[in-house]
Amino acid sequence: MKPIRINMQYFGPFENETIDFDRVRDSMFLIGGRTGSGKTMIFDAITYALYGTLSTSDRAEGSVRSQFATDDDISSIRLEFEIRGKRYTIERTLSYSKAGRKTPVPPKAVLYDAAGEVLEGSINGVKQKVLDIIQLNAEQFRQILILPQGEFKRLLTSSSEQKQEILRTLFRTERFVQFEKRLNVLKKEKQAESETVEAKIEGLFNTVSGGGLPRAQALLEADYPTFTKRVAAIRDIQSLLEAEQDRIEEGLKENRQTLETKRGELQQKQEHNRKLQELEEIGTQLMALETENSEIASLEASLEEYRAVKEMEYALKMEDQALRRKAEAETALSELGAQSEQIDRELEQVLSDQTALGEKEALYRKAERWLNSTERFMGDEDIAHLDEALASLNKRKQEIERENSRLSKELESVEETLASESWDRRRSDQLNEEKFQLDNEISALGQEIEEEQGNRRYDEEKARLSGEIKAIDGKREVIESAREEKKKRVKSRFSAADGIHIEHLVRHLEVGSPCPVCQQNVEALPAENEYLSEAEETELKKFEADLEALFEEKSTKERRITVIEELLSGKARREVAALEASLQEKRERRTRLAEEIEADRKKFERKQQLDQRQNELNRMLADNRLEENNIRHSLSRAENRAEEFRTQSGYERYEDFTASFKKCRQALEDYQRRVMENEKQQQDCREQKSRLEEKLAYQKEQIRTLTDEIEKAAPQIDSFTEKTGRDRAYMLSVLERTDAASMEAAIKSFHSRKEVLASRRTALLETVENREFQDTGAVEDEIRQLEEKGESLTNARARMLANIEHNKETSDKMEALIEQHNEELESLHALVALVDAVSGRNEQKVSLERYVLTYYLDRILHIANVRLLEMTNHRYELRRSTSKSSRKTGLDIEVFDFYNNRPRHITSLSGGESFQAALTLALALNEALQQESGGISLETMLIDEGFGTLDPETLDMAVNTLMELQTHGKMVGIISHVEELKERMDNILEVTAVNERSTTKFK
Repeated sequence: MKPIRINMQYFGPFENETIDFDRVRDSMFLIGGRTGSGKTMIFDAITYALYGTLSTSDRAEGSVRSQFATDDDISSIRLEFEIRGKRYTIERTLSYSKAGRKTPVPPKAVLYDAAGEVLEGSINGVKQKVLDIIQLNAEQFRQILILPQGEFKRLLTSSSEQKQEILRTLFRTERFVQFEKRLNVLKKEKQAESETVEAKIEGLFNTVSGGGLPRAQALLEADYPTFTKRVAAIRDIQSLLEAEQDRIEEGLKENRQTLETKRGELQQKQEHNRKLQELEEIGTQLMALETENSEIASLEASLEEYRAVKEMEYALKMEDQALRRKAEAETALSELGAQSEQIDRELEQVLSDQTALGEKEALYRKAERWLNSTERFMGDEDIAHLDEALASLNKRKQEIERENSRLSKELESVEETLASESWDRRRSDQLNEEKFQLDNEISALGQEIEEEQGNRRYDEEKARLSGEIKAIDGKREVIESAREEKKKRVKSRFSAADGIHIEHLVRHLEVGSPCPVCQQNVEALPAENEYLSEAEETELKKFEADLEALFEEKSTKERRITVIEELLSGKARREVAALEASLQEKRERRTRLAEEIEADRKKFERKQQLDQRQNELNRMLADNRLEENNIRHSLSRAENRAEEFRTQSGYERYEDFTASFKKCRQALEDYQRRVMENEKQQQDCREQKSRLEEKLAYQKEQIRTLTDEIEKAAPQIDSFTEKTGRDRAYMLSVLERTDAASMEAAIKSFHSRKEVLASRRTALLETVENREFQDTGAVEDEIRQLEEKGESLTNARARMLANIEHNKETSDKMEALIEQHNEELESLHALVALVDAVSGRNEQKVSLERYVLTYYLDRILHIANVRLLEMTNHRYELRRSTSKSSRKTGLDIEVFDFYNNRPRHITSLSGGESFQAALTLALALNEALQQESGGISLETMLIDEGFGTLDPETLDMAVNTLMELQTHGKMVGIISHVEELKERMDNILEVTAVNERSTTKFK
């Protein structure tokens, strides 16, 4: 990630500042400026734009909003950056509290691509998108790309778990964790599948049936060590069940033969008894048929009569229907005549009403013309309130005339006051310019006083440190004297640690043989050696530790004195009292000047008020004159409308006119309604008269037609009645109540049943040997017993066959599952071994991810040590700690001190040494990542302070190291007050502060 351009508005001391990094995109540059000018704010702005947080974690977002920003000023950052050849722009606004608002104004964020298209527009969306693009969170960004002031060694001293998170993100080792998790899930699934198969095999064996056989049941209840043994037991059970099945089949065959014999015997007896029973039933039915003979004869006579009358059915029905229709037509004709007379009377009354309405037509025509000409006045609010409007307009006209007179007098007074008072703009500008210059001089004096006070504090600190160094030298002399005295007392003794090696070597020495170390012949064995006690060794080690601690303390203080001397060198020293006196004199001048400016401001405000009042009075007079002119026009229009109303309506008062208009309009509407109703009544009467005449003609024609039909049918019917002696009514009743089809069916059924019964009785008598019933009870009991026995044997056979078939299927399934289980067990054992190896459940106790992370860390430390050894004159080397406390993740870092030939904790390094280690570690991390393919792009390094703790030689090495990065296309930004850096830098971004506001410029 490389910043290209950043704009900061009301962010820290920057009001509206843009920094173009494009000119230093592949080089190193220094950010310089006085303390408090806002150098670190540039790093804060970059970090805040990307992540919404600052470059150091101990400051809140609200602390970076400009103190001079008003409630209407928005604090915002716009950062354009490049990563992996693509450009993005991100805009953020800070949250801030606003007067009159209960809750703070919320922050905003927008991310654009190179074409200006919005990629994300929400806080959370931008946060996630930045993580996807840069692939580092805010904490990791601060630890890897930025070495902030006070936090430059956080990566170096971070815990093993924190390093694991950083390295996991950078080198993407999360995939190994996911791989381990997936393997564990797969192992659990395979184990569950194996257990499921075992449960299935167990469940299948539990379903094996012994068919109720004691020997088979004993085999089922026995214990079997393997699944194969259980399959063999099932085969033995099958043999027992098949033998039992053969025995059941034999019994079933014998029972079936006996049952068939008994059923044949029973069938013969039942057939004989059935025939005798049928003969008795036929006799009973024949006797019942004899009782129906008279009824059948009556039906046959009625049917014969019906057939005779049936020949005259058409003529009878036609005559009867014609008579009924003729009577109905005569009744309808009478009713229609009465209706016609009523219509004639109604039409006569309607014509009389029409004559009366025609006599009033001229009067209502005149009323209609008056209504049409005055209708526009109805509902006209202006006409209704015309008198009130005229009075109101005249009143307002008088008020405006009085108000114009008052305003004119006030305007004359204001103009006279303006002419008498004057204000000089040039004098006002001169006063403000003089005040601005005084403010700058006061600010400069304040800074000089502050700087001189700081120099004095440096003097005091230097004197204090010199005294402390003398005290340290005294302590060292005391400790060295005690150490030398102790060494003299134990001069001939060896340490206990060396004793083991000495004794081992002595045991391998032989007189006359060469020494394994120096290869010289041994002339005599050494005497017994003396060794230091544990207390003596502890005391000597304490002397060494105390001396080393004092040496470190003295070195730190001497380095600090060197830094103070460098800070004070070349600075002009002045008396604080003289500076403060000058400052007091300028402040008094500024107070007097402020009073003058305030008086001038009040005079200017008075003039502005008078100008404003003059403009306001002129505007009010113009508005009143315009309103007065409008009122005159309104009065003229109102008077013209009043005259028009009186002329056309004939009324003076609007209320009288509206009452008369409504009454006249209602009367006209009633008249018009009655005329329309009369016309409609005439039309209705004529239409009804026409329809009645048509109906009368139709009914008369119907009567003539029906009379002809009756006269035509009468001779034939009269001839038949004379012949049969039956009248018309009786013959019609015969046709209506006789069901010929039912009668024919009943007669036919009677004769048919009688013939069938007689024929069946004759046939049965020929087949029956005797007329006695035979007993079937004993045979039926024997058959029932045989059937029950056969059913029992059949059920037993079915159960046995089902058990045999079920056991066979179960055995086949078990064999298939056992084969599957054996194959899966081999795969599971291999998977478990792989999971144990990946998870670290082995002799080395190292998981796959831990192994990879330690590889990367060792590689980073190797790269870092190349520079660190050179910077520290081959004193320090970074190593991965292998102590027991570090075995959880194995990513703790310790430093090996070659001067003392032992490892030290990383926090024991001095400030300068810590900066060297942190710098080389950060550079090594960048280099290691570049050697890896894909993913994270680390093309920028920003360093805040830290160089002030380095001696000139180490500083030179650090700068040379950073300058080498330019050849790899990296951008390196440094914040520092060290003068040597300014002399060596080609690119310097100078931050200048004036009156709490800062600006930047590349030199």
